[in-house]
Amino acid sequence: MSTSKLVSTIEKELKRLNDIIDGKIIEGLSYRKESQRHKFLTSQLVNLKRVSGDGWFARSVSFVNTFVF
Repeated sequence: MSTSKLVSTIEKELKRLNDIIDGKIIEGLSYRKESQRHKFLTSQLVNLKRVSGDGWFARSVSFVNTFVF
């Protein structure tokens, strides 16, 4: 599976998990299992995006944008 496809799949799963967590919060139910899965997927997504960066230029532009906007 390509990195971009994997990132897309993880983002879809995170959206689905967010919807489930929101529903459980509204119903007053425990969402511990879902939050652990969400944390794991978020860390995987961050690692994938860090590894698949476009090089030093893209990282530097991202860094500059942090302070400009």
